[in-house]
Amino acid sequence: MTSPLLVCGHANVETVLRLDAPALDPAGSVIPDGLSLNVSGVGVNLVRGLRALGSPVRLLTLLGDDVAGRAVRAELRGCDLRVVPVRATAQTLAVTRADGTHVFHWDPKALPDAPAPIEAFRAALPGCRAALMTNIGWTRDLLPLARAAGVPVLTDVQELRAPDHAYDQPYLRAADVLLFSAARLDDPAAALRAVGARARADVIVAGLGAGGALLWTRETGEVRHQPAFPARVRHAGGAGDALAAAFAHFLFTRGRPPQEALRLACAAAALKLRGAGSGEGHAAEAEVYARLA
Repeated sequence: MTSPLLVCGHANVETVLRLDAPALDPAGSVIPDGLSLNVSGVGVNLVRGLRALGSPVRLLTLLGDDVAGRAVRAELRGCDLRVVPVRATAQTLAVTRADGTHVFHWDPKALPDAPAPIEAFRAALPGCRAALMTNIGWTRDLLPLARAAGVPVLTDVQELRAPDHAYDQPYLRAADVLLFSAARLDDPAAALRAVGARARADVIVAGLGAGGALLWTRETGEVRHQPAFPARVRHAGGAGDALAAAFAHFLFTRGRPPQEALRLACAAAALKLRGAGSGEGHAAEAEVYARLA
């Protein structure tokens, strides 16, 4: 069997509020089918994307012994789940509009500053093909352990503020494969080259949202554009996680070259937009190939 991919990242319970009015009525209101509840979080989104595509996965995360934590455990039943107990499980509120745009409100329960679960990580790492290290704070001190073990590291630093932003530097120094969102940068290609000059990664992807993605490899030094696939947007949350999961699947599990892996990942991200919440809509591998056709 193919070696698993180890995901280190947070899990949370997400309440989705579909808001068609400009704002909530302060006197209260009835919102028919306007509220839904699901399990999400970057770690969970990566796991769902990978499992849907057919990659074996192992998840290391932090959960409380509360209603939210029990919901996460139930949702991930059957997954190789490694849980580090904490005081409480994170929660999010996603406010969505009819056009698919959304705003997140996150209650992290102090998890970003939790101590790194070093022993749990050491126990989870052996036999893994790669480590997908999300950029939540408690993963930072785990990066040197993955490097020392010779396990390739993939990290998505999410929305990039600047190539030299202090928070991102440990991930830029550790990752073999790096992803970031450049959707709000004025010159994504220039930012990609600047990150390439600063980071150790040989493969870097800059997500452009509806504009697709850019790929830079150290081997060529070139920036290549992969257009997005047309999609009907139901909920845009989690599309970047779907892109990262699919890129990891096709790069590590299937052994595709980076350019092909990115094309397939963009198709998977377009399909993900059909989901009603951040954790829903992930595509199977057959659907991705059908989307290309």
